[in-house]
Amino acid sequence: MRFSKAMSSQKSSHYMADSKMELDTNRKAWIFQPSGLNFVWGGDSRYWVIPKEPRVPAEMKMVSWLEVTGSFDKTEPGKAYQIGFKISFKPEATGWDGAPLAMSAKIGKKGKTVWKKIKSVNQNKGGSEPVNIPDESDGQFEISVSPTADNQDTKLQFGLYEVWTGRWKTGLLIHEAFVQQV
Repeated sequence: MRFSKAMSSQKSSHYMADSKMELDTNRKAWIFQPSGLNFVWGGDSRYWVIPKEPRVPAEMKMVSWLEVTGSFDKTEPGKAYQIGFKISFKPEATGWDGAPLAMSAKIGKKGKTVWKKIKSVNQNKGGSEPVNIPDESDGQFEISVSPTADNQDTKLQFGLYEVWTGRWKTGLLIHEAFVQQV
């Protein structure tokens, strides 16, 4: 299929990551700033504000479909990895009561997706201080790379989702995502 110049220059409504991540040697974790994550509807400022500056959170203006994803290609066969997000809420955040927030992860494009329900998000609503999810009440979210994965796709793909209620949500701030070998 050929695309005309007009078609190829249309702006996407999704924000695609610039693949930046940095190693935090104190935490021994790889940190993904918001610009290093993919945001469904992140290309439209009516729904998300994605900062270019480091250490500034992405701000959800209004979405009914939360999908924020990332990938990590520095995995090693036989190792396990913990995945999480650092979030907070603006005081006027809405739509989060009873929203079933979940995280997913898989190794490689053909890997089995593992899901984890995040129960702690409602307890944190209104909290302006960033918190890690999952927190202690949810338990860690880990995934392992097969020890026999030498010649296989071992890229870790992960995400944060709320796509089930169809309700509009506002006020979520995503400060970072992190991947840590355990």
